[in-house]
Amino acid sequence: MSTTLTDRPAAITRDAIRDLYDDYYGTLDEVRLHDWPEFFMQDCLYRVIPRENFEAGYTLSTMQAESRGMLKDRVTGLTRTQMYAPRYYRRFPTAPRIISGLGGEENGGVRTRHNLLLVQTLIDKPSEIVLSAVCHDLIVADEGRLRFAERVVVFDSEMLPNSLVYPV
Repeated sequence: MSTTLTDRPAAITRDAIRDLYDDYYGTLDEVRLHDWPEFFMQDCLYRVIPRENFEAGYTLSTMQAESRGMLKDRVTGLTRTQMYAPRYYRRFPTAPRIISGLGGEENGGVRTRHNLLLVQTLIDKPSEIVLSAVCHDLIVADEGRLRFAERVVVFDSEMLPNSLVYPV
């Protein structure tokens, strides 16, 4: 698989990008939270932001991290300190569209975009849509695998349920 660690740089191809997304969403759906930060560069941008702010060029976000270390801190907070009702998330991404970079890579990476629907199920309640969004990503080859240099999740609603506890 193209996203696994090797001793040579990973090639950024459509298949490798698809494998990255399959691995990423599978990791999150299986709640392997400690593995999640490894999908990002050491210096990265992870942002979950309302559409209104994104389109206006504002950076005020619901969630933001600027390094893999900050993502690891988020996981620590989720797994050790925060209390919330048990739940399951299922992510339903569309196929990624290559925006720029494939062939003539942009800053050493490829920009992609795809839609994402996130459904939450609490143990004692019916499933509900928690998030409808578009993801703007910059994918790069790093340490023999593909990683996110940027992941900006732009959600459509002005309000995000406070029940969004896991990464998207």
